[in-house]
Amino acid sequence: MTTHGDDSSVTGREGTRTRNRIYRIKPHILPFTDHSNTQSLLLFEGRESCPLPPLYTFSLYFTHKTANTTTIHPLDLFTAIRRGTPLQHYPCPFRLEFSFLSTPSAPTSDETCISHYRAEKQHRGDYTAQLASRTPGSSPTGLPGFVPSYIDNTSFEFYHGLLFIYQGAGWRTEKEAMRCDSFDPISQDEYDGVGEEGEEEVLEGVEIVNQVDRRCFDVGVFIFQLYIRYCP
Repeated sequence: MTTHGDDSSVTGREGTRTRNRIYRIKPHILPFTDHSNTQSLLLFEGRESCPLPPLYTFSLYFTHKTANTTTIHPLDLFTAIRRGTPLQHYPCPFRLEFSFLSTPSAPTSDETCISHYRAEKQHRGDYTAQLASRTPGSSPTGLPGFVPSYIDNTSFEFYHGLLFIYQGAGWRTEKEAMRCDSFDPISQDEYDGVGEEGEEEVLEGVEIVNQVDRRCFDVGVFIFQLYIRYCP
């Protein structure tokens, strides 16, 4: 894939060359070690010559004992998530983070993955705090932070945290559904304020949805919907 460069701050002949420059776009896979010294992967699409990870991110956890950075076929999964959805052609700069935690079946895996997510977010911070702490002219160091909150409108969105869990050994051949966990809800007072009149429901601490089939179509649509609402 290629894109055309544009820099309105550059004028004259140099500006023309900049605007007409063609950039090659390619997927980048960056291995990294998380806070618990576990091997993880960061995957995104960006300029071939400048592999700068996008800020907006989604976390995917693989909990089968045989899952690792090779067996999940990350590039194929990235393609499958976007195939047949607006993500395939719409320019949505987001990154995926893959983590591997060998855990028993749900609900243990939900608790383990959520705990890991919170610890990693605390370790790295969120990207708004990272941007605020940067000084003019400084270059970014380390890994980008997490999304501060996946809530844009508390009238119908109630959970700050979000992650996906796949419990099977191989997503390309199994019919195991990918789980979507929403967690860290708004306060009950906030929830009471947006509910229907007379509503007395208590907001659950974790909301779990079997979100995706093995072709990953549903999760691609879900990611696109989240991105266009909340992208920075």
